Amino acid sequence: MLLKQPITTLFKKQNRQWQPIANSILCRYYQQQQSHYYSNMSDSCAASTANPLYPERPIGYIDLVREKVPYDAGLQIQTYLVNRRHAINKQKQQEQKEYKGEDPEDIIVFLQHPPTYTAGRRIRGRTELEEEQRLRRLGADYYETMRGGQITYHGPGQLIAYPILDVRDYQINVRCYVSRLEKTIIDCCKEFGIKANTTDNTGVWVGQDAKIAALGVHLQRYVSSHGVALNCNVDLKWYQHIVPCGLADKRVTSLTDQVKKEITPQQTLPVLAHSFQKLFGVPVLPVQPNGTLMREVNSILMAASSS
Repeated sequence: MLLKQPITTLFKKQNRQWQPIANSILCRYYQQQQSHYYSNMSDSCAASTANPLYPERPIGYIDLVREKVPYDAGLQIQTYLVNRRHAINKQKQQEQKEYKGEDPEDIIVFLQHPPTYTAGRRIRGRTELEEEQRLRRLGADYYETMRGGQITYHGPGQLIAYPILDVRDYQINVRCYVSRLEKTIIDCCKEFGIKANTTDNTGVWVGQDAKIAALGVHLQRYVSSHGVALNCNVDLKWYQHIVPCGLADKRVTSLTDQVKKEITPQQTLPVLAHSFQKLFGVPVLPVQPNGTLMREVNSILMAASSS
């Protein structure tokens, strides 16, 4: 059903008794539109292989892998990029024309964190102070976050990818976005000769019992944040102090552990970037090192290091 004028206009001059009817029709109309949008993407995640709306539009990536970016600085970078993406969407809607900025609309941030334990939404606010203090005494930071999942570890030797993108441009819903991320990690592992897979539990696994990558995402008005953490040559002993993702009968592995050869995040980054390119169907290119975007990111890092 296409409306030539807003429903509220149709009822504007009518008696107040018609207002509930107008509201009901309006509500059903938007529900139908939303249902149509999601049915096009398929709840079965067949849409996880859907083509992007703009295959010529690249995703830019920021390489901070040689840094050990504090977790709170990583959150600030994500907040800046999410706000930037929303601002771009608003500008496009108001001006009815394509974005012509010097950097791509969608961005992936690649980085490493210093030793950090994070709690996701499932246990956010329920971790005992004593447990937090215990983890901090190990020399790690501790944060509660808005991503999905339970408690996990981030640290040196782990390649973090934070995609900040509007999922509508890739014709996928949240569930299919997670599926696309899983396939991206599986493809990257394949390039190192590792057969990875998904299971009934979240993340990417080798077999049924060894987790090689953690996933946790957050979407705000269709724009994603948080993302994936792929274990490259991470010190697996850090996981002995927690029950990773609440799975007591499982273990954690890494690329290095699987191939019995040192594989660093620096070596993994171009492989993972290429897997993103294949699975998301658009070019994945580094952002301009001296552009506006990198200047903003560097200013966040400088502020974090001086605080």
